[in-house]
Amino acid sequence: MAALIRIPTGMDTEGYDAVNREAAASLKAASGFRFHVAYPTDGEVVVLEVWDSLEQHMQWFDQYVKPHLPPGTELPHEVTPLHNVLQP
Repeated sequence: MAALIRIPTGMDTEGYDAVNREAAASLKAASGFRFHVAYPTDGEVVVLEVWDSLEQHMQWFDQYVKPHLPPGTELPHEVTPLHNVLQP
């Protein structure tokens, strides 16, 4: 089932941009990836992504994002199951 994943990163835009530079190419090619948006709010960047499944997201995240985070960093993943996703 498709999932909307919200990740409050705790990072400012510079921190987010540094991780994004390392992970963006792999994200575009990731199996199950639909789209990614990031926006600044309350001093941090929040990421929203839609994936075909949470499992696909977590596999990609663990392989391509975690290695670029400071050691010991655990980012919360707020997951909402989606009923429908429309794309052009």
